[in-house]
Amino acid sequence: MNAFPKPVIDAMSARAMRLHHMLWHTARDSWTALTPAQQEVFHHHGWAPPRPSLTAPDPVTGNRSVDVGNGSGEDFLFMHRQMIAAVDEILAEAGDPQHPRVEGWPTIPTPQDAEYPVPPAFDVPHDIETAEAIRGAKTQESFDQIREWEARFTDPVKLRAMSLGQLGARIEFGIHNRLHLRWSAELPEYRPGGDAFSVDTRWDDATYDWLADTYSAHVNPLFWKLHGWVDARIDDWMAANGLAGPVPWSFDPPWSGPEGGHDHHHHAIVRLTRRARPGNAEADALESRLGTMETTVEHLRQAGVSEPARFVVHDDV
Repeated sequence: MNAFPKPVIDAMSARAMRLHHMLWHTARDSWTALTPAQQEVFHHHGWAPPRPSLTAPDPVTGNRSVDVGNGSGEDFLFMHRQMIAAVDEILAEAGDPQHPRVEGWPTIPTPQDAEYPVPPAFDVPHDIETAEAIRGAKTQESFDQIREWEARFTDPVKLRAMSLGQLGARIEFGIHNRLHLRWSAELPEYRPGGDAFSVDTRWDDATYDWLADTYSAHVNPLFWKLHGWVDARIDDWMAANGLAGPVPWSFDPPWSGPEGGHDHHHHAIVRLTRRARPGNAEADALESRLGTMETTVEHLRQAGVSEPARFVVHDDV
């Protein structure tokens, strides 16, 4: 597979974009397991998610479930559609005939696919849980379940039985998370997760594009094949319900972070990254937002907030 043009990689590997993507996922996935004091840190910095993606831990088992009924799935679909639109604009400007736009997989590649081979399993130092999840995601049994999910999320009858929010939530914590793990490949090093909340600038290098880390996944060209497939499910849902025109989001707009505003077509951080030039207003705004996110991360670390487990799969969604 040909690598994406450099302008896309540069925009996606920018520190502000990395921090935004990580904080967005962390806020949604962690919220209901945080203490009030930890939630207040997110509130203070504008990162309190209006619709958490997971329920509070069960008081007996500690298990958490996917919240399929609160609309968080729309936030997931909307935010990534914004990212795709932003990358499409960069690709249009780049004029690379091999990459005119983000094009998702038309169907999930099989284990025998030569163009998109599944990387072998590997160990992740100091993160046995992630290594085991990645190993499991690469099995034939895992692919069989992926095929079942794919059939479900492309079936007009089943799509009509779901709201858009339910569809997004089930995709996110089922096939989407599984695909991130399945196509994760071994790297020389991995950014620490959990309690470390490590965002050292060494992880901002464009070569750090690990699919199993929200700080880096979107730098990897395979992210866009995966999310192109996910995004196409919005169109399938619209067609199944006889809808045309703009997506009938339940929120105006769904949540894409504190800088989301009411622009349904542009990811604010990507827009600033693309337009920033030394001394211009966009550069000043980008520097300000980057500084704010740096402070947010530091305050979260001080409050004892841990990053959530990487791309946890819920088989029962």
